[in-house]
Amino acid sequence: MRVEHLAIDGSVVTLEADVDLSAPATTSGWAIVPSIMRPHPFTVYPCGHAERVQDAIRETGADVEVVSSKSYQLQGRELEVAKVEVPAGAGGRRRLTVGAWEGERGCLASSLTGHHPRRLMQMFETLRFSESELGLSIDSPVTADMRPPQLLKSVPELGVMLIRPAIHATLQSVPRRRGAAVEHGELFRFGGEPGGLKLVGRSAVVTMRPRGEACLERMPNLVENMRVEWKPSGVLSSC
Repeated sequence: MRVEHLAIDGSVVTLEADVDLSAPATTSGWAIVPSIMRPHPFTVYPCGHAERVQDAIRETGADVEVVSSKSYQLQGRELEVAKVEVPAGAGGRRRLTVGAWEGERGCLASSLTGHHPRRLMQMFETLRFSESELGLSIDSPVTADMRPPQLLKSVPELGVMLIRPAIHATLQSVPRRRGAAVEHGELFRFGGEPGGLKLVGRSAVVTMRPRGEACLERMPNLVENMRVEWKPSGVLSSC
């Protein structure tokens, strides 16, 4: 099966393997926001994310208090900005401002510590982002200085896949020893609980951790022919 996803910086991530890759992906990264003139983290979720979060809070009775919420019009769609309080250590409460812009191809979300709805709204207003056939991405500069952009995808037979571009910051986590040779790169196995695999290719580094029905012992056979390509839309920015 072959699928393509759009990373938050506009890069096209291609996956090809003999497993079910039909599930949607989530992508995140740090973009330079004009209104604050510094990088800030954003996440692009599959469509309907904001509504699913609201439903989960109502259904589970999660200890999240929505202090206030307001909708704004942005690019012909609604930007929902809310002041919330969540549990913190030692029985305290933590104040956050959360925002989500729901488009046709994805949901762009971010947050600020404290209650600053106007500031968060201005960040969304000055950030450049757009939608295409593949998804939603940020057109403002995305920097790898804080953390490389990444794409997160759940695959039933492989668990959770974390995909990052094979740039210097990402390759620092790769062992210096040689990995097992596979068709499209090198494969490493790491310990801990539950353990996992790392596939290092020419353009992408993929970390896989088993979850649910995925079995670590079977995973090497499933990924030996896997191809993962990270095709940049441009050069990652530096602050």
